[in-house]
Amino acid sequence: MGSGPFDTMKRFALMTILILIYLSSSLGKDILLVKSSVASPSHCMVLSTITGGLVSRGHNVTLVADDVKTNTGFPNGTFSQILFFKTSIQSEGLSNLIEKMLENMAFSTLGLLDTMRQFTELVTKFQNSCQDLWKNRQLLETLKISKFDLALVFPFSPCDVLVAHYLHVPFVVVVPSVRLPQFNEGCVGMPYPSSYVPFDIFNTLTDEMTFFERLWNFASPFIWNFSQAVFNSYFYDIQVEYDIHPDKSIKHLYSNASLWLSHVSFGSDFARPYTPNWIPIGGLVSKPRKPLPQDLEEFVQGSGDDGVIIFTLVSTNKFTITSFCFSLKGSAIKGLQDKKIAETFARVFSKLPQRVLWRHNGQPPSSLGNNTKILKWLPQNDLLGHPKTRLLIYHAGSNGVLESINHGIPMVNIPLFADQFTHAAKIQKKGMGIMLDKTNISEQSLMAVIQEVLHNPRYKERVQHFSNIHHDSPVTPLERAVYWIEHVMKFGDKHLRPRSADMSTIELYMIDVTVFLIVVLSVGLYIVYLILHKCITFLCDSKSPKSKPD
Repeated sequence: MGSGPFDTMKRFALMTILILIYLSSSLGKDILLVKSSVASPSHCMVLSTITGGLVSRGHNVTLVADDVKTNTGFPNGTFSQILFFKTSIQSEGLSNLIEKMLENMAFSTLGLLDTMRQFTELVTKFQNSCQDLWKNRQLLETLKISKFDLALVFPFSPCDVLVAHYLHVPFVVVVPSVRLPQFNEGCVGMPYPSSYVPFDIFNTLTDEMTFFERLWNFASPFIWNFSQAVFNSYFYDIQVEYDIHPDKSIKHLYSNASLWLSHVSFGSDFARPYTPNWIPIGGLVSKPRKPLPQDLEEFVQGSGDDGVIIFTLVSTNKFTITSFCFSLKGSAIKGLQDKKIAETFARVFSKLPQRVLWRHNGQPPSSLGNNTKILKWLPQNDLLGHPKTRLLIYHAGSNGVLESINHGIPMVNIPLFADQFTHAAKIQKKGMGIMLDKTNISEQSLMAVIQEVLHNPRYKERVQHFSNIHHDSPVTPLERAVYWIEHVMKFGDKHLRPRSADMSTIELYMIDVTVFLIVVLSVGLYIVYLILHKCITFLCDSKSPKSKPD
């Protein structure tokens, strides 16, 4: 029987569908993200922005998360499917621990023993959560048969990189800041000269250091290597049980990454050496501003020529209410819990001609002026892009600093903990703002730095200069990140990976050659000394008069 036109159309439609399925499967890659160590809302924003860009390019992104964090921080469109594993960690207990740690570190200094105790408790919980993942044999088997083309990992918990090695999947490390000292540029053989590249991101060193600062900067990697060995020991049992290169350190496992994507830009970081597989993607989450809600727009417009100041010491992105990528009662730091400091800020703001938008979840201070509006949440990026905005008073978190540079807004930074210190130091060194010590806040000091940044045109000029540098790129940070991820999926990483990544410290820094040359030179000088000594002795003996016999 002959086939009619309808049958021919059906066959053609079926063939078209099969071709499209084939093309989509051949073009799109399967990418894995194990969400076991993603820590803060800003980190979620960095990762979800990248995965969203990959999904929009037709790639299939599988999210693996425990049943507490679920897909928090990853809105629809930033992943293709999600696989869960049951965790023994209670959300309430973990959130309370992290909240307590952050509040303790915010405007006070913990003692060494208290810091180590709380850090050990937190690492133990991370390790327990990681153990829960590895106990789920069904999930591991599902991941094995999925045959992923690539994995994205974060350098906070070794659990992610262990999964990548267990599945024999190439992986890309996403660094949400300058670096994490435990897994730093040394992992990829990238030089970090201690003479001008600050290593410890938890202090305020810049690219200009005194002798003793350079001495500390030289010693920092050794100290961090020791802490790294302690931290990684919590995960060694998993390496042994699942035969994940138990003879190699976690740092060595990270060094096999195909690519490192670092959330810095030439506008925010100091000039320093880069290797081909270390890609700066600073400004990844920065976006053009959107219109403000009507009530905020009216408040901002009412500021006249004086403009507005934005004040926030908390994470202000849309994932704040689920800080740390799982449910917390509030944000990372709810606000100024110290009522005395809150009153200090309120009194200073009340004396300013500018209007102030203050992100604060605590009790409103009694000294609050009519020019100050308190909000539990504010659209930081949209406000920074508003022409009425004059200043950002901030804790120097990575995303907010890059957003401020993106929109050309000078800053007064009050770093509280972690990498906020290095960001604040860089902003001050580059002339884009001033850093204020959290332990030295008074009405006089606060008013002085605000007036200096507002009225000295140098700060606005400098931040606008670096904003222009930040924007002077043929592609956006997201396009750059997606391009390089696709590049290593197509071509591998051998052409990007320097030989230095596989060299020992002795080989890399020519210590063996230096010792050899010192030994040869020393032996040579000693031989010359012996020859000269013999010659001088011989000459002296030949010239000395012989004694006459009696």
